[in-house]
Amino acid sequence: MPRSIESETFAADHVCHSNFQGSALKMEAVGSTRIFQCSIVKRGLKYAHYYGDGDSKGFISVKDTYGKDSVTKYECIGHVQKRVGARLRKLKSKNKNLSGKGNLTDSFIDRLQNYYGIAVRSNV
Repeated sequence: MPRSIESETFAADHVCHSNFQGSALKMEAVGSTRIFQCSIVKRGLKYAHYYGDGDSKGFISVKDTYGKDSVTKYECIGHVQKRVGARLRKLKSKNKNLSGKGNLTDSFIDRLQNYYGIAVRSNV
């Protein structure tokens, strides 16, 4: 099968990083750093936004890649929506007077989560 010139050029310039050696906690941060640092050399571009899941380890490692606070963090609304429900459930378990009929039930928390997600998505 013939190869294009572009793929041969890429293959010659491509540098493979070895599989990650270290703790699983550092894997996201190291991977994000590698991607952001290679962006200028390989593509001639700078990433301005970091879309994450609320865990800031990856963002902290790249936020100053191109200068102080050069990358802005955005969070996925699905993850934010999930945290709303988790925090309401935690609040309900700590304050027993909030639970029970007519108060903060699990089905009501699910509805609040859904309405929150709809409201944010509808008002971007």
